[in-house]
Amino acid sequence: MIEFRNVTKSYRGARRPAVDDLSLEVYDGEICVFVGPSGCGKTTSMKMVNRLIEPTSGQILLDGKPNTSLDPVELRRGIGYVIQQVGLFPHRTIAENVAVVPKLLRWNSGRIRERVDELLGLVGLDPETYRDRYPAELSGGQQQRVGVARALAVDPPVMLMDEPFGAVDPLARERLQNEFLDIQSRVRKTIIFVTHDIDEAIKMGDRIAVLEEGGVLAQYDTPERLLTEPASEFVASFVGADRAIKRLALTSVRDLELDAPVSAPGTPTISPQTTARDALSILLGSGADRANVAGADGPAGSVSIETIRAMFREPAAQQEESRRG
Repeated sequence: MIEFRNVTKSYRGARRPAVDDLSLEVYDGEICVFVGPSGCGKTTSMKMVNRLIEPTSGQILLDGKPNTSLDPVELRRGIGYVIQQVGLFPHRTIAENVAVVPKLLRWNSGRIRERVDELLGLVGLDPETYRDRYPAELSGGQQQRVGVARALAVDPPVMLMDEPFGAVDPLARERLQNEFLDIQSRVRKTIIFVTHDIDEAIKMGDRIAVLEEGGVLAQYDTPERLLTEPASEFVASFVGADRAIKRLALTSVRDLELDAPVSAPGTPTISPQTTARDALSILLGSGADRANVAGADGPAGSVSIETIRAMFREPAAQQEESRRG
């Protein structure tokens, strides 16, 4: 677990702190996303974890121990670090780039080769094809995958990711997001992920820390609660007026209250993993007002357009109730 305890970072001559009294906990195996406008202290907060930046006051604890109790170099070797620019060494092969930290730790060559091949396979790059290539021979998305492999090389319990997919095109970005979430489902690292994109934050995060200018924590919550119960006008504005649409993309059909199955001809059948947004598209495209949800032994139930449309109304109703009360 990573714990921020009243962490403040101030720079001499600055009008206000870069990070102001930040307190939150990142639980084991979860992705915590720092998101907010430019200059709100997202990257500063993250860099204080591996002591690339030292706090002015407060503490950051890793599994209950202050990160200041470790030598900074040793600390960083035990924390995976992925940045937008990737930072691969251009004159080293892909295998040599992935092996940087294991070599510093004096692993033997057999163990290094085995680990490199394992990690390249994990991020979807065939070792036989890519091991001996150089970064310039790879696409931006492939280089980003190598960066993730390098960060995982010594199996660190903690990873820091600073706009890791920001330098690739939208299609590659979505593919990398999906691939990384698949990897995370298997390796279960504790991750701090920095982005300026609220849609990426909602997709990637188990919990999201929304920071305001001056490094003030505006809300720390699950994506679902952030969308349905923004803590302030700032959070509501930052998340966007299309909160209900974002919620549709976040919610699977299996999370909705299902009605009885229907047997009308032409009724579409959808997977329980289908998002509410995709279910709505299927229903509108088919002309049906209800779809059956597949189960192990036939339909588990059905979901209607009206059930999905109700999700659009809930945030508005909650906002009105908040204004009244």
